[in-house]
Amino acid sequence: MKLYWQAKIWGYLHDPVLKPLHTNAGRGKEGSWKQLAVMAGWQEPGEWLKSADYIASASDRSAIGSLSTSLDYDHQGLEIVHLLSGAKQAWQIANTQHQELINKDYQKRSDDLFAIEAELIPQAIKEAQDERLVHWWLWRCLPEKAMQKFGENTYLMPAETRIPDASIWSHLNLTSALAGALQGYDQNKTRPYIAAFTFSPVQEMIKASRKMRDFWAGSWILHYLSARVCWAIAWKYGADVLVYPSLYAQPLIDYWLLHGLDGWEGMYNHPTRKEWEVIREPSPRALLTAGFPNVIVALLPQDKVTDAMQMAKQTMQETWQGLAEQVFQAIKKEHPRWMGELGTDSPLWQLTIKHHWQYYWASLPLGDPQQELRSKEDTWRMAQNSFYGLPEPPRKSDEDEAKKCMKLDTQSDNITKPEQTDKDKAKSWGLFLPAEADFLKEAAELREQKWEKPAYKANVGSWWSSAFDQLRYNLQAVKSGRAWQLPTAFGVRSTISGIGSVLHPEPKSQEESIKTYWQKRVGLFDGREMLNATEVTKRGLHKVLTDLFEHALSKDESSIDSAYPDLTAGVAGYLKQNDQTVRDHYVRFCQEIIEKVPLVQQMVQRMRGRWGIPYADEHLQLQHPRLLNAGWLLEDIDVPEEQLQTIKQQIQEVIKKYYPVNNPSDWYVIAAGDGDGMGEWLQGKKLKKYHHYIPQRLQENYK
Repeated sequence: MKLYWQAKIWGYLHDPVLKPLHTNAGRGKEGSWKQLAVMAGWQEPGEWLKSADYIASASDRSAIGSLSTSLDYDHQGLEIVHLLSGAKQAWQIANTQHQELINKDYQKRSDDLFAIEAELIPQAIKEAQDERLVHWWLWRCLPEKAMQKFGENTYLMPAETRIPDASIWSHLNLTSALAGALQGYDQNKTRPYIAAFTFSPVQEMIKASRKMRDFWAGSWILHYLSARVCWAIAWKYGADVLVYPSLYAQPLIDYWLLHGLDGWEGMYNHPTRKEWEVIREPSPRALLTAGFPNVIVALLPQDKVTDAMQMAKQTMQETWQGLAEQVFQAIKKEHPRWMGELGTDSPLWQLTIKHHWQYYWASLPLGDPQQELRSKEDTWRMAQNSFYGLPEPPRKSDEDEAKKCMKLDTQSDNITKPEQTDKDKAKSWGLFLPAEADFLKEAAELREQKWEKPAYKANVGSWWSSAFDQLRYNLQAVKSGRAWQLPTAFGVRSTISGIGSVLHPEPKSQEESIKTYWQKRVGLFDGREMLNATEVTKRGLHKVLTDLFEHALSKDESSIDSAYPDLTAGVAGYLKQNDQTVRDHYVRFCQEIIEKVPLVQQMVQRMRGRWGIPYADEHLQLQHPRLLNAGWLLEDIDVPEEQLQTIKQQIQEVIKKYYPVNNPSDWYVIAAGDGDGMGEWLQGKKLKKYHHYIPQRLQENYK
């Protein structure tokens, strides 16, 4: 295990972390790994492990590197390029640092940058004996230390000055993950595998909602479960192995790293606590905002894939069951008579909770496992295409066909991918096209002649998008092959989703007696609805959030209300875009509602400044827009059933008086999104020609 973490640390520091600021005097050297006590005994890596760097860079950057010299950081800074759009901007470190740096001569600059890099790593981390702790610090805190030194935009510092379309931190991250996957735990040579884990049902979890709070809770539970799986994998194998989603600066991950989870006591309880203070404490809003996907992709050593996927499944099962039980116990504590003697040991509860989720995973080696990781031979390239199910491109005997679909950019000696106008044909081609292969070979020859460096070899990193595509297909095939459905419900079903038996305490309860249990209003439930175990967990989620995040959330339940803005929050846009007259009208409306219906005061006090919309909370300073909607407003008022209709009528009269035609809370914005097209971006079909990603100064040098 020690070698595994040492390989990852070497991968993270194989380049100077300030490499783009160096001149050629420093760019060819390595980072500060030799200064770390945990690297004692580490041997210089061989060609197999060095492949981590080549694969992380893939083929295109190396090819361009053969044709051009690197740009130096000068008075203009560096030109950086967006990976997809090709949009460019000038990048510089903080002004005072910028002037100091460009005034130094070449050798002095590199010497000073190496000294600065060494200073960025605290002495306590240099002397630490825990390889995992050191790696986590490098991954999470070193970029923060660099930003403290050179400004926040240091996170955009490019990995390469010739094609500056990726951050140095992203490159170091991927190189670290690949180095660990190549090193493995118990052997010196393993094949990196890409593994994907997912679970279902997802849409059913969200859409089975009656209140906006239910809708938010379903999304957040999915987010939380996925984050716990990511944490388990990251803590075991390193945060860098999570290719998707990225865990850097994720609020939940930062919170657990600082405060502890699953036996880990947290960095705040560690002797090196001071060195972790560069991490900002996550805000309550950030912790309660959902964002983690339900598909997790990790880069792992071959022999650890199965273990990692089993751990992912077990983590999710235990987390979900524990969360559901916490919610149940919180409801029973507050309402002891709710559901009589029903407990979490009930077969009805267990049936729903234990069997709610299904898990799927698939994995794929990076490159044909029968082949080397790098080669310049055509037969090797053909083997990679064949492994990923990609038909060979047109051969040289069909050169006319190749020329139709390829264009040489004579201004930059560049070759493009297949044109978008021939999408169907482009989709069927593998890597590389004949002209591309010739281009790389010529670049390699030029490299040998000009710099006497080894000939360039293509590597499996060029098939990265193909590997992801194939992995996605395999995962979908596994999922489609599973004949699974939610357990059959016998008896009364949920009135929200129609799925699953509603909760009730007696095994042989009749329908009427079950309805009687649910007719008791207990704050969370209105006496008309009947919920299954999963829906109860969603409804009562807010009862346990302060226990999950005791260091960030106050015990007052209202502190989390802003986490789930309801659809009336769209009023924020209406008030922002209109003039003061419209706002004054809204203020008068709110005042009259409060005067005529004093019971709304409890909601007004609790929801002040909790629109759930940052702009509204910080700038509008107005009453919550639920006052504009009688239905949502009444959900927040605890009154006897017989008073509800009277109060509702009073509210609607005031609403009609002030907004007789257009109630702004009735306006909705529908956002549509589709991630399926991302595959075309990954395959390069929507990317521009190479010269769009090369800095202008370099292009001018080669005209």
